[in-house]
Amino acid sequence: MNTTETLLDNLTLKYQKYQELHQLSLNSFNIFSILRKSNDEVNLHSKFIFELLNPNGSHQQGNRFLKLFFEELSLEEDAFTYEVFREKFNIDILLTAKKSAIIIENKIDTEDHSNQLSRYYEEIKGQGYKEKEIKFFYLTLFDEVPNESKMQKHVKNITYKYEIRNWIEACIKEVIKLPILRDTLVQYLNLVNQLTEQSQEKGFTMEIKNMLLEKNNLETILSIEEAVIEAKIEVQLKFWQSLMEALNRVYSFKFYALNGEKNLKKSVNKYYKKRKNRKDFGFEYQVDDNLYFFIELRSHIYYGFDFRTEDKRDQEERVNTLWVDWEENYWKYSPKPLNFELFNTTNVLALIDNNKQKKVIDEISDEIFSLIHQYQNFNKEAS
Repeated sequence: MNTTETLLDNLTLKYQKYQELHQLSLNSFNIFSILRKSNDEVNLHSKFIFELLNPNGSHQQGNRFLKLFFEELSLEEDAFTYEVFREKFNIDILLTAKKSAIIIENKIDTEDHSNQLSRYYEEIKGQGYKEKEIKFFYLTLFDEVPNESKMQKHVKNITYKYEIRNWIEACIKEVIKLPILRDTLVQYLNLVNQLTEQSQEKGFTMEIKNMLLEKNNLETILSIEEAVIEAKIEVQLKFWQSLMEALNRVYSFKFYALNGEKNLKKSVNKYYKKRKNRKDFGFEYQVDDNLYFFIELRSHIYYGFDFRTEDKRDQEERVNTLWVDWEENYWKYSPKPLNFELFNTTNVLALIDNNKQKKVIDEISDEIFSLIHQYQNFNKEAS
């Protein structure tokens, strides 16, 4: 057995050990994930973060948590001068003072709406704040960037993995003698750790770091970095090819890319090897006049109906009759979320196995067939 194989075997054994510990933590009691979906960004995370930041919140700690939040983000503003709002101007969390505004846009498993961030930015400018007086934070699990490229210069990324976790840990230290509040924060911290896969990550990371610093292990791992990218490309490409094969047994889908690329394989390559103009590709099918069904990839796979006309009332009425819970604007994520960008979740890693991949493809294609079929049946009944 060569050096690379030995190292990979050792890494695998350590990974399996920490995965078992991680699974035990997932099975532990958590009031937040019992009452809400653990990734519910609106009714769980934004609501809870707002409650902590709000000096008038039920925690009865005044601006204590707000000051800690400012410290974590290296903000020098005076926490005493801020009011905190939730869903004002449709902004997830908005903090305002006389000469300063702070926007927090919270994204966990959803994508930005068209021009959503710039609309919020212009709305706050319209309230009398100058550009230099506005701070815009884009909160995601793992440091994902906004889709709106023109807003990236105005936005600072913050994450649940680092900033929110660090802030909650600081809050816990502040209320260590208040058991109900402390235990609630500990429960929320556990949920954040689960979502960002950190329940046992610190110990795992330290062990792997120490292993890599031994002998030539780091050099060995770096030598296979390109092979890891190629493996991701192959898994994603096989997914698309299998999905196209399944879909085209019933409907004639075709490939498309917003950047003008004509080739699926090249698009998948660019997805992992380029930073710009690499997302927003997938399959499309014309369902009706000026109505298309799209399957698309940004960070996740998601799909839905897209209207190509201003006069969409009749078609929209038909789409509204479908038996489906849309995430937003007649789009939804696959039954099991597939994040090809991070490529670190159980769902996407399962695609390596042909049998598991087939099951995922069947779930997605069956749901798509059902949606299109329901719409077409409504059309027949209406005519």
